[in-house]
Amino acid sequence: MFKIFKKFERLKSRLNLNKKTEIPKIPDVKPISLDILKQMADPIRTRLMGLVSNAPATVQELASTLKVPITRLYYHVHLLEEIGLIQVIDSHPVGGTVEKVYYASARQFIVDRAQFSGRPSALVDYANVLIDFSLTETGKAIRKSIKSGALDLQKSAPDPRALQIRRGIGKLSTKQAIQFYKKLENLISEFTNMDQEDGEAAEYMLAVAFFPTSIAEKE
Repeated sequence: MFKIFKKFERLKSRLNLNKKTEIPKIPDVKPISLDILKQMADPIRTRLMGLVSNAPATVQELASTLKVPITRLYYHVHLLEEIGLIQVIDSHPVGGTVEKVYYASARQFIVDRAQFSGRPSALVDYANVLIDFSLTETGKAIRKSIKSGALDLQKSAPDPRALQIRRGIGKLSTKQAIQFYKKLENLISEFTNMDQEDGEAAEYMLAVAFFPTSIAEKE
């Protein structure tokens, strides 16, 4: 978190923002609806969310980081603000317009399961969105990283340019499954809350899938 504050202080100095403005404290988890998840699942919006979760930024900075025209991002940023995934924490005049500084409204967003009560078809819809959002888009991101040279398949972990991907099947008791779920949650939380060290840094993606493939039976 300290690194985020340092980045914001540099941003305030560079853009001559209000010196009293502080980064708001955001929750670790925020419940969202399935409709919001669908809108969030766009590849560009997913990357934007990752960037503004790491540190506050203007649309100009986001465009520079993503290496895309700034006009390509306005719609996506405004939509993310409208549905409550990002927030404006400061602004400053630029010419005849006002440039806003955006920050995520939470570190992680989880669909509220209560909305599926009594709606089996909604659960199938939810699964389809999750698969597209988490798995299909992850596959696209891997291929893109290979083409760009960011990912080198000749490297092996823990080399920083390696792809660490594994698939395994195991039999767990209910107690073991609960414990493993908790370990995964802690690992994901550690990854999303990790402070960036000074110096060079690359963007990394973490995708996790852990689920039962059968109903538990007594042996």
